[in-house]
Amino acid sequence: MSYQMTNLNTMQFITEDVVFAFQKAVANKNNLLSGFNTKDFWNGVSSDMYIDLSETHGAQYIKESFDFLVECEIEDRRVDAYW
Repeated sequence: MSYQMTNLNTMQFITEDVVFAFQKAVANKNNLLSGFNTKDFWNGVSSDMYIDLSETHGAQYIKESFDFLVECEIEDRRVDAYW
């Protein structure tokens, strides 16, 4: 499932294609080989996002979106761990 988000701290709108690219990279089996939440995992996710999005979005926008989406993903997994 993909959707649009707004970072309420910066009021940055994160478009659906960016969210989708992040979700796709998080689910990528090659990235998961390193183990979720490792430095290598996040480097792989960041690289995949940049490859998918660099023709349509600037590097700064991709990085800021990535940083926010990482926080959201980690928080979501913490909540899921309680259920």
